[in-house]
Amino acid sequence: MRPDESLKHTEGQPGLFQAALSGLCPRCSDPTLFEAPARIAISCESCGLDFSELERGARWSGLLTILIAVVLISAAIGIDMALQPPFWLQAVFWSAATITAVLGGLRLYKTALLYAQYEAQSDKEKPSQ
Repeated sequence: MRPDESLKHTEGQPGLFQAALSGLCPRCSDPTLFEAPARIAISCESCGLDFSELERGARWSGLLTILIAVVLISAAIGIDMALQPPFWLQAVFWSAATITAVLGGLRLYKTALLYAQYEAQSDKEKPSQ
């Protein structure tokens, strides 16, 4: 199993990384999961799935952002001590790295959480065989 697949991954469904990158709905796989770069929509515009019934990831987003910041600050200090690049280069690089890491991390976290809850909810709704 690849790291971008869930345990219940079936043929035709996107992997977790593809779903987070494209913002794919867990039911219809249309790119309607996010209404802003890191904010989950209230519902899917295509299939009408109500995302507000599921945990949308706001509870632990701050902690994730802090952890990403600690990693980036540690890397910035290490690179500054080792290479001593000019300030303007550091400002440009670390600004882009911070925006990319935070938005990417939040999208991946929120998508993984929403997909896991959607799978759990759909398992509860299936009759026992």
